[in-house]
Amino acid sequence: MANEIDSEATSEAEKETRLARASRIISSTTAWSATAGLIPVPYLDFAALGALQVKMISDLGTLYGQPLKKEAIRSAVSVLLGVLVPGQVAGGIAASSMKFIPAFGTLIGAVSFSAFGAAATYAIGKVFLRHFETGGTLDNFRTELVEEDLKKEFKTARNRSEPKPA
Repeated sequence: MANEIDSEATSEAEKETRLARASRIISSTTAWSATAGLIPVPYLDFAALGALQVKMISDLGTLYGQPLKKEAIRSAVSVLLGVLVPGQVAGGIAASSMKFIPAFGTLIGAVSFSAFGAAATYAIGKVFLRHFETGGTLDNFRTELVEEDLKKEFKTARNRSEPKPA
């Protein structure tokens, strides 16, 4: 009986530690994703965002004892970004494209893409965290099963990043 209680306490402590590490991975990558939006070269920002998201999922996979193939992760990230409210993805591409307009366009594009990138990264990180935490793997990851959760997390992240009226 005492061993069961000790085992449960250890298991719970390990889970808390794992969740804290996963949260740091997601938070750090979200911040870097916002920074990627500041890259002044159109579409290079999109490539940097994708690379950051692939690394985040890889790091989460490693944390959960699942080394993942980069190609499979890239595919999952592409599908998730495609699902992520098509208007928002189009908005992200438009924000990146605005950087072709000197000065003002670059500034508006950078700010818009930074917000999009941070929200998308946060949402993708949270979806994969829940998937791995429940014992999921990249092999049994199904976009259609997380689509609504992804959209909800994205909306939450976008709402948090929008300036509040004074």
